[in-house]
Amino acid sequence: MNGETLFGIVATILQSIVLIVVVLQSIRLTLMKKNYFLPFFFALAMMSFLLSDLYWIAYDVLKPDTRMPIAANEIGECAMILLLSAGLDVVLKDKKKIPAEIVFTFLFIGANIVLWIAWSGEWLQDVLFGIPYIYFLWLLIRGIRSRGVLIRKELWLASLMGVSVLILQIPLFFVKGFLFEFIKVLCFVVMFALMAWLGFKSFQSKDYFMTLAFFLWTELSMFLCPEPYYDMAFWVNIIVLPMMYTSMKKELANDLC
Repeated sequence: MNGETLFGIVATILQSIVLIVVVLQSIRLTLMKKNYFLPFFFALAMMSFLLSDLYWIAYDVLKPDTRMPIAANEIGECAMILLLSAGLDVVLKDKKKIPAEIVFTFLFIGANIVLWIAWSGEWLQDVLFGIPYIYFLWLLIRGIRSRGVLIRKELWLASLMGVSVLILQIPLFFVKGFLFEFIKVLCFVVMFALMAWLGFKSFQSKDYFMTLAFFLWTELSMFLCPEPYYDMAFWVNIIVLPMMYTSMKKELANDLC
């Protein structure tokens, strides 16, 4: 087992500890039986995420330094996205189907799936487990827009930066040398700039939809990052977990008012 794998195990254990705390606190809210469904779906989503982490830890210990094939962790992460989507659907009041939003979510997640396939070659896994992200992203966009969490210019800026990251990923498959390094650095500067901005807006608004958008971007970023950028996105992903719980709790309180 090399140092990189060991570091990954330690980081995943830390994430699992955070998830256990979040799950226990979410269960406590669920037992209060006030707007039962939101904390219930959130708790189940975090449990699914925790099971995915535990599988990762077990796999890395038993088969260190080997690439994991399609496995239980993918099912856990897919369940997490579906359960978070179920919770969003409970609290989303404006469910108008705006064609531009629907087209964008299909194209944006579809482009991510194509990049995953190009990187891993596992087209069945990437397509199957990428589909739930389409509905998840649509719910986030609809919620953020309808609540006015971001103004129109901010939505355009976030969309442009996200699309730019995907576009900058394409030449990395074909170019080499200085040009490769330049594009790679530019790509990850945009990626983490968007991540930092979403984190700031999440902390500022403490809005559930905004915080989950921040979480989603950390997830999508990890899927597109090599080391050491993956580690950076992973640590941000850990940080956002208690923020998600806090914003969910605020959402619950607002709904009860």
